[in-house]
Amino acid sequence: MRIERLQITNHERWGRLVKTWSTGKNYLDDDNEYPVPETVEQFKEQLAKAQVFATVPERFKHIQFVTSEQDTLLLKLPPKVMIEDSEAMLSEPGSTYPIPPFYKRLFNGADPVIPESEKFKVHAERIGDYTISLCA
Repeated sequence: MRIERLQITNHERWGRLVKTWSTGKNYLDDDNEYPVPETVEQFKEQLAKAQVFATVPERFKHIQFVTSEQDTLLLKLPPKVMIEDSEAMLSEPGSTYPIPPFYKRLFNGADPVIPESEKFKVHAERIGDYTISLCA
């Protein structure tokens, strides 16, 4: 059984919410306040209020925000079980590498297709990017 992931529907609103938490400045152009959530329930409430339209799996019981300074290299390592789950999914016959839908804009509206021979390479590249990227 696959591990259910956090699913974001509105990636732009999600990015604006993250920027709001990081800076304390409201990037969502509304009259709401978005303090950094201390519980998963507060997180879900803010996702709804910000119109991110996300699905948060019930397995999440705790939330942790990690910040660093410009002079600190912060490497966020994914859980071993999540990597293994992704690799198992990618090994299934006919599986495709999941790409967030906003990438379509970069491909002139077409779905980016990752060739079968490139799935694990892209998986490694995205994990590496995810681990080292502090912001886009």
